[in-house]
Amino acid sequence: MHYRSVRSRCVTGLVAWMTLAACGEAPEASQPQEAESPEVAAQALATGPDFVVTSVTGPTSVLPYQPLSLTVRACNQGTLPGGAMVELYLSRDNVITPNTPTTPSPDFMVGYVFMDLGVGECRTAQVQASSSVGADATYYLGAAADPMNALPEANENNNLRLGSRIGVGYLPDLVVSSVTGPTSTLPNQPFTASVSVCNQGTQPGYGALELYLSQDAVITPPVPPNPPTDVMVGSVYIQPLSPGQCRTEQVSAWASAPAEGTWYVGAAVDPGNSVVEFIEDNNTRAGNRIGVGYRPELVVTVLTGPTSALPGQLVSVTATVCNQGTQSGSAPVEWYLSQDTVITPNGSTDYYLGSSSFLFPLNPGQCETRTFATTVPSNFQGTYYVGAVVDPANGLQEFIEDNNTRVSSRIGFGEKPDFVVSSVSGTATVQPGGGISATVRVCNQGTVRDSADVELYLSQDSVITPTTTPGPGTDQPVGVGHVNLAAGECGTVTVTGGAPGTEGTFYLGAVVDPRGWTTELFEDNNIRAGNRIGVGYRPDFVVTSVTGPASAAPGQSFNVTATVCNQGTAPEYTAVEIYLSQDSVITPNNGPGSGTDYGIGIIHTGMLAPGACQTMPLPAYGGGPMDGTYYLGAAVDPAGMVTELFEDNNTRTGSRIGVGYRPDFVVTAVTGPASSRRDQSFNVSATVCNQGTQAEYAGEVEIYLSKDSVITPGQYGSGPDVNVGFAPIGMLAPGQCQTVTVPAYTNVEEGVWYLGAVVDPRNTRMEFLEDNNTRTGARIGIGDRPDFVVTSVTGPASTQRGQSFTASARVCNQGTVPGNTDVELYLSEDTVITPLGPSTPTPDLRVGLEYIGNLAPGQCQTVTVNAYAGYSLYGSLYLAALVDSHGTTDNELIEDNNTRVGGRVNVLP
Repeated sequence: MHYRSVRSRCVTGLVAWMTLAACGEAPEASQPQEAESPEVAAQALATGPDFVVTSVTGPTSVLPYQPLSLTVRACNQGTLPGGAMVELYLSRDNVITPNTPTTPSPDFMVGYVFMDLGVGECRTAQVQASSSVGADATYYLGAAADPMNALPEANENNNLRLGSRIGVGYLPDLVVSSVTGPTSTLPNQPFTASVSVCNQGTQPGYGALELYLSQDAVITPPVPPNPPTDVMVGSVYIQPLSPGQCRTEQVSAWASAPAEGTWYVGAAVDPGNSVVEFIEDNNTRAGNRIGVGYRPELVVTVLTGPTSALPGQLVSVTATVCNQGTQSGSAPVEWYLSQDTVITPNGSTDYYLGSSSFLFPLNPGQCETRTFATTVPSNFQGTYYVGAVVDPANGLQEFIEDNNTRVSSRIGFGEKPDFVVSSVSGTATVQPGGGISATVRVCNQGTVRDSADVELYLSQDSVITPTTTPGPGTDQPVGVGHVNLAAGECGTVTVTGGAPGTEGTFYLGAVVDPRGWTTELFEDNNIRAGNRIGVGYRPDFVVTSVTGPASAAPGQSFNVTATVCNQGTAPEYTAVEIYLSQDSVITPNNGPGSGTDYGIGIIHTGMLAPGACQTMPLPAYGGGPMDGTYYLGAAVDPAGMVTELFEDNNTRTGSRIGVGYRPDFVVTAVTGPASSRRDQSFNVSATVCNQGTQAEYAGEVEIYLSKDSVITPGQYGSGPDVNVGFAPIGMLAPGQCQTVTVPAYTNVEEGVWYLGAVVDPRNTRMEFLEDNNTRTGARIGIGDRPDFVVTSVTGPASTQRGQSFTASARVCNQGTVPGNTDVELYLSEDTVITPLGPSTPTPDLRVGLEYIGNLAPGQCQTVTVNAYAGYSLYGSLYLAALVDSHGTTDNELIEDNNTRVGGRVNVLP
């Protein structure tokens, strides 16, 4: 067995060990600028190393004298390599004062590490420190590079970095992590907001949670000496939250704003500070803005356009406009091209494409999609963002007047290619000097055919930087391939090369046109990072799955199944341990007091060869600190006894499990028709099961129609979704299910809706989980229209380039009225089928077309399509069928379900 060794060059003050690894965190808040003494200024060099700490992070709280895991990242932004000490501190204020040659620090130094850094090199150190400071207090985390000024640097006044605050002691720390509410509501009407509260402390915490409407983004509870500026509109009581636990509450509120207008919806937990916490100024959070009153609110929710176009070519852009207000409204839409992401209607900086006529009046919650086509001038060149603006002149009084614009991705105009790497994947582990093979998919999003090299790199971070002169600190080229692609075409190339002779962990990345020899529409989109690759003679254990029961009684034994695989290059055996965790992050117990999760079972694997997997049943014991809901998880090599290629991929989080004596009701299935006319009744089938440990009456199941896939049950008649039926559910024993047929009535507007079901919609039963009572089913089209789908497509196993072949497609009308259409066949290198349009190129090959006669509602027809394989694509290709691809009916209930991808056809060269 290979055991991990401690690197002697890593030193700590109150730490047991450190390890170094490459990563890329975002910088933290800056330390106030240091005053430069004359002695330090005299040391500054015109050239030399320059060490800066770019980030320092740690946990939000820790128990006294418990291990404290800290992360510090330092970079050398100077002109010469160098080595320096980096010290970590805990400070009672936000000014980090490191030790100096003459003055000891008033702050607590908790660890340090020596870093050797090349020019431009960055490195991250994971420091296991100890929280041996005063208890029940809050500290600022900070770091200092070269605190003793032992290293002459080009800049001596940029060595400090201030990080986040850490609570040390035995206190809770309640925070509101998110607040979301509706975009608008009528005055003095009920609404529901979703509020998530977390306990970042070390002890359980509970308290009041209040919901507010505020005219600014600062939520101020009316607690003396605060004046009553914000309006409390609802409240709930938060039951005890264990350390690290989060809970999402649905807060019923009343829109009792004193005036019509736009408000911020926000929340405050423990608003009266009745609970002693580590931090008392982090209890509030502002969420989205909400309009209260009688106004429309038009927004552009989706905007799409082509990635490239020839000058003088017809360009089509599509926008979806929705009314998120409380009253109907109508306004025109203007279309722009802009060289930046700020669209300025009626200005002189952006290029005005044109205007669409007034939208039909949109009712609250209703959306409309418009397509605008225009021809750009023949001399139009360059890259532009597409913009759409609804109500550009602000002629319509809305709740919010600054959200009427949307910017889409860029369009390149000109006769040039545009190469992008859409994916790169390859070898996950390899021995030093071994072979590396990667599959790189490249697409030409431009307007003309061209060719380019594709270069494969190994990088120590996820930022791939092509280089002409490999050296220390640079990314390493591995191999090169080549592509020649027509406009709109994609191709896959396999690039091979050799791994470096030394061990390490790298990111695999690809660059197309790495030297910039090809002039493209865009020059900044040629790079993509792929998977990590481990180089060395080591195993690499991962848990690929962990499953167990949905609930267990306290003290009850149950079985958990875990699958462990060795992704490494050397055989080895290891242990796998099962945990119960109050959050979705599994923290193995690798030492006394080092973990917050609860081990409930352990087993050892056999010897696993590279690439081998083993699935094992583990006897587990349903014990935790208290009854409640936990995440089931597994950790392989939990004590870190085996030296692996990757040390950060040993855990896997599974499903949640309830421990205790409660029911847990879930909807396991909800089905209904594919379409219905308005004001027509139909039947919905719903299955409800009790996954808990105790028998209970489930109450009732309600059926909803929703505009999105999130089913939100109404509270006291409110809510964005429409209740169309309900049925009672009887007593359900643990493990028992009941299927009911619910009569539903479609008293909704025409359009596409999601069908959903909710059991115990008012949360009147105390369950293990209160957020798993809903189930979203298939979509249902409401209205008087056809709806064409392809249910199957089949073809030959192989054919020749340039040869004809036949294929079969079955087309059905799932709609409510008759209609006729056509079906097209395509060959594609992937499962994403892009139909050929008048202004949209496609990487796929259209090979056949057949007309479909009139189909009554519910009728299907199988047609034989004569196809031609062409010459542009060959190899193992997907056969696909598209019905109504050009919108010949132009009026289906659902417009995005017209494609079916079948099996592969081997097109021989």
